[in-house]
Amino acid sequence: MRIAISTRWNCHRHEKADSMLEEIRSLGFDTVELAYGTTQTQIDGLRKWIDSGEIKVGSVHAFCPNIVPGVKSHPELFSLCDPEDSKRGRRGIAAAVRCADFAAEIGAKTVVMHAGRVPVFKHANALGVLAEKGLADTPKFEKQLLKTLGKRDKKSGVHLDTLYESLEETLPRYAERGVTLALENLPTCDAMPNETEMAELLREFDDMPLAYWHDLGHGQIRHHHRIANHKAIVSGFRRNIAGFHIHDVIFPGNDHQLPGVEGGTVDFKLLRPFVDSDVQFVLEPTTAASAQQLAQSLRFLQEQLSQT
Repeated sequence: MRIAISTRWNCHRHEKADSMLEEIRSLGFDTVELAYGTTQTQIDGLRKWIDSGEIKVGSVHAFCPNIVPGVKSHPELFSLCDPEDSKRGRRGIAAAVRCADFAAEIGAKTVVMHAGRVPVFKHANALGVLAEKGLADTPKFEKQLLKTLGKRDKKSGVHLDTLYESLEETLPRYAERGVTLALENLPTCDAMPNETEMAELLREFDDMPLAYWHDLGHGQIRHHHRIANHKAIVSGFRRNIAGFHIHDVIFPGNDHQLPGVEGGTVDFKLLRPFVDSDVQFVLEPTTAASAQQLAQSLRFLQEQLSQT
């Protein structure tokens, strides 16, 4: 069983790949996910580590490398479901294809991507505020949830159509490169695709390299917000999961906590059915996590996942 770590943890603290990867290797990790914040200088220095076999890159988190000079990298710098994107030169598709090119070049088999959002952020954010106030089990929360989902339903059609069109153009390019595009679940109602839409996409593109990437923390927040049942999500997509982002959540929405260190609400037994599969496990801690805490968390996860 191999657990990788996202370079999101330490890429901001290192100018070059050598020191970044030495720190990661010292903790026992030999596989990384290249986070969207990984710099071009670090990427240039990474290649000798890959060539020597000292580091493997299992996945690349879009958008890496960043293709907009002077703009801070972000996982939602572009969107595959934004109907306005075509008016701006179809930048989301171009960025997604570049990620596939890069992943193939460095031997990564998966690109993890946020597909985009339906523009109901104000209403989705209101749910989070109510949950933070401890009102998730109240009629007021239920009313806001139904209102938010209703607003989303009215606006989602054109965004889902755009996502279909983007995937129709993008996925053949991934197939040519032998790379899988894995769409990640996001914690809030405005995320595209939701569980139903993701299932539809997988059916529609069942002969193409499209998969689902399950973020445990995001799934747990969706559970806390009563959007979806966390266990049911993992079970329902079991055959289509390319990988997991692993972190814990302090109720209701404080995510990226280290498993087995800070305490939280995620049931890591959800990962056990995938231990002997090709599904990737990527620890995605907060940037504030210490090396000692990471070592403790890695031991915790190995113990949890080795139990039958």
